[in-house]
Amino acid sequence: MKTVHWNKVAAVMDTKTRAFFGKNCIIMPVFALGFTFIMRLLYVNIMGDVSGMNDFARGYSLAMGLVMSICMIGIYCPALLLAEEKEKNTLRVLMTSSVNGLEFFLGSIIPIFLATAVINFILIPVSGYDMDMSYIVSFAGVTTIASLISCILGMVLGIFAKNQVSAGTVITPVLMIFMLIPMFADMIDSLKKLSQFTFTGIVMEMMMRIMEEKESVITVQGIIVMSAEAALTALIFIWLYKRNGFERE
Repeated sequence: MKTVHWNKVAAVMDTKTRAFFGKNCIIMPVFALGFTFIMRLLYVNIMGDVSGMNDFARGYSLAMGLVMSICMIGIYCPALLLAEEKEKNTLRVLMTSSVNGLEFFLGSIIPIFLATAVINFILIPVSGYDMDMSYIVSFAGVTTIASLISCILGMVLGIFAKNQVSAGTVITPVLMIFMLIPMFADMIDSLKKLSQFTFTGIVMEMMMRIMEEKESVITVQGIIVMSAEAALTALIFIWLYKRNGFERE
């Protein structure tokens, strides 16, 4: 197993953090926050003054915002930043220097993971949903694991993207799957069944259970699905990296 030098990880993290605040990535958390706020206004207006429905509207806007945040920040940004490294040829420079693959992976994923996790919590006041404090730990656990899965998936997609232009082609179909399936699951029965097997669908279901004030916010099936998808994305990434490194020719 490769030794991890945390000073090198910190150096990669610094580079990735600066890149994250560039125009291509910083728009994603802004978009997630704006989307949640707009959904809040829209749903509250639709529900009107019906008793109890305003809380549901705010909770549902939070659920939609979480899915948007996890996908647009967690999946999109790692893939785009890795593609950008390839385009500028800085990736090969890093990988031929003293930075090993594990150090680069950790340095790439940690800033985006932390940003996604923080935005997920900021979405609570943005949505206006008054979440009972007894659900905060469960909320943190589910959204944190979902954020981690999304970031690893983003790195997997980044391996297939040769540059920033091709990154959009690679990322978009995957984003559509993990965003649209849970968002439209309540309207289409077939999507509802599929949503149960996606980590974003589990996040959406978690919010529904919180709004219904159920004792458990995640089912046994949900735990199994998230654990399996976390393991699967990690294994796919390891397999691809061992075959091609961070570049797939």
